[in-house]
Amino acid sequence: MGMLFVLIFWAIVFVVLSLILGLITLPFSYFLCKRQRKRKMVLSFLTPGIFIGIYTASSLVCMIIIAIILGSDIGIGDGWAMPLKNGYELTSVDTPEYANINRRNDPECLIDGITHIQVVGDSVIGKGANGNYFIFNLKNGDKEDNLNYQNFTTKMKSRSITLVNNNTYYWEQRKVPYIIAGIFCLLITILAIKTLWRIALIY
Repeated sequence: MGMLFVLIFWAIVFVVLSLILGLITLPFSYFLCKRQRKRKMVLSFLTPGIFIGIYTASSLVCMIIIAIILGSDIGIGDGWAMPLKNGYELTSVDTPEYANINRRNDPECLIDGITHIQVVGDSVIGKGANGNYFIFNLKNGDKEDNLNYQNFTTKMKSRSITLVNNNTYYWEQRKVPYIIAGIFCLLITILAIKTLWRIALIY
């Protein structure tokens, strides 16, 4: 899916969700609030939408910042990218289940059909959709592919092999900054909502 389509889709979902949650809050605010009932009912109805809007907007900003820092994709749309060493990157289009290794800003595919991957020192090792294994040296660009499991493990010698699927690899590279950003956005959103209620109920 293209980025614009994804943004439109989620915008519609968030608007519908905000309306539903807003309507759910109305009976509670009506029966629980005695002072400034009408104003609190309006605030209660608007709060879910404002919460979702602020959290979404701040999350999008954080995702852009993280993408710039990591040199990865933004996390929205039909393309995935995660930098490797020395100007190489792991990329996927449409579905991250099948990835490629190529040089940044170079469409030439060096290894394609990757389903599992692991970075070991200056090399990337992994498994392809055809069931064979590969070793790609990020220092000099040498590659050995179409290896069976026995040859693959022999060449890796005593090194630990813990291949993960592409989805897991993409997530592991950005997990920590995403968690930190999520907490940061949540705090900003709660602070904004509290400030809105205080200002709205002053008079």
